[in-house]
Amino acid sequence: MIARFLCYLRHHHDPVRHPLGGFKCADCGEAGADLEQMGFVDGGYVMPIRRVFSRDHGEFTRTGSWEPSAKGW
Repeated sequence: MIARFLCYLRHHHDPVRHPLGGFKCADCGEAGADLEQMGFVDGGYVMPIRRVFSRDHGEFTRTGSWEPSAKGW
């Protein structure tokens, strides 16, 4: 109940990606299909850069590629 009130006061939720698609608020548990439903103006913004763990080198790298490689994602 307090978490839902906190989201109401700040006028947006704390979105976390859901594995099956969409978002879920980390505080109150509200579900939304996109960032606009989570309270962000114009759909919000998601960084196109992602972190990838390389098992060969044992380190994280940053990439803008979203296409799977021959070894998978």
